[in-house]
Amino acid sequence: MRRSVSVVLALALSAMLVLGLAGCDGSGTEAEEKAPLHFIQFFDPDCPFCQAMEPTVDSLRAEYEPRIQEFEIVDASTPEGRAKADEFGVFITPTFVLLDGEGNELDRVAGAATEENMVTFIERGIADVTGESAGPREEIPTTGGTEAE
Repeated sequence: MRRSVSVVLALALSAMLVLGLAGCDGSGTEAEEKAPLHFIQFFDPDCPFCQAMEPTVDSLRAEYEPRIQEFEIVDASTPEGRAKADEFGVFITPTFVLLDGEGNELDRVAGAATEENMVTFIERGIADVTGESAGPREEIPTTGGTEAE
């Protein structure tokens, strides 16, 4: 009797280890891989449009940071941030840029946008890098921005 209990426990432990090594998240499904997408927001803390976008960006970060490879926020008012903004040709804040896994620019939004439009922007980027159909491309409407210095 003890031997059969030991065998059952050993088999159960082995199964748990195999599932753990296979990437099982405990819910019976494999953990999803992150989409090879890099989201960058260029902002300036003194920009009223950037300030207005803060709740939206916080919500986007909570939703998409677990789903994409990188979610980066760059302060364009610092020397390092200004250099990166120059590298990407950013002239107003906020500006949002999506890069594929190889660093190629896929899309950008210059100016403030609604959360719904930003979700469309990111979902379109995910579709681009995963090979899914994103449907027709329309420009993301914005409400304005502040010239980066």
